[in-house]
Amino acid sequence: MLHYRRFGSGETVVLQHGFVGSGEIFAPLVAELAPNFDVIATDLPGLGGSADVPAPDDVGELARMLADTLAGLDVDRFSILGHSLGSETALHLAMDFPERVDKLILYGGCAADLPERYESYEESLRRIDADGIVATAARIAATWTNAGARHPLYEFMRRCGENSSREGAKRLVRAMASFDVRDRLGEVRARTLIVCGDMDRTTHPRHSIEMWEKIPNAQLCILPNSAHAAHAEAPGIFNRIVSRFLMED
Repeated sequence: MLHYRRFGSGETVVLQHGFVGSGEIFAPLVAELAPNFDVIATDLPGLGGSADVPAPDDVGELARMLADTLAGLDVDRFSILGHSLGSETALHLAMDFPERVDKLILYGGCAADLPERYESYEESLRRIDADGIVATAARIAATWTNAGARHPLYEFMRRCGENSSREGAKRLVRAMASFDVRDRLGEVRARTLIVCGDMDRTTHPRHSIEMWEKIPNAQLCILPNSAHAAHAEAPGIFNRIVSRFLMED
């Protein structure tokens, strides 16, 4: 079972973080949602509190592990927000287990390869080996906001990833590199909101637009002057948009 944090009560909302992070990164959003929802923030295998859980090199397997964890918590149906690699995981889960997903929020995500990513996947693998996971977490966290290491939440975001497993992180990079579900986007049946920052250096907004165009009846929100961690750069707006979508009938 994946490590998780659980707060509040009501209908279940799952928050799935991205690469070299942990569920702690959603603390401000959890505070917003917990008065109205049962909020479960899970840690991906190889990362955060799940650092000792062997990580697969396939996003579909990540989705299955998340689904199994939720089943183990007696959660049969839920809404889910995924960020970055967590968005890929949430998207795969919604396609593979459509009967379990009510609402889907794809945040800073994509459906396939990322040629505009701040660095290639091969470079990420090389630097994980060369620099170690603590330096990797620091370097990657600096790409998430426009202010980089000067952002007030930079140290918090960096610390969320520094306890990750080096080998687990490498397997997750390989999972991202092989991810491609563009031909399956029409299968999504959950009500979907797609959110991205217009200055995202990891997942260019064109990837969000592609998903919005191909997922039936999806909604799209592009946040201005925001990068990959829009929830940290514009938390008030981000939290309101997510809350409104989740509370809509």
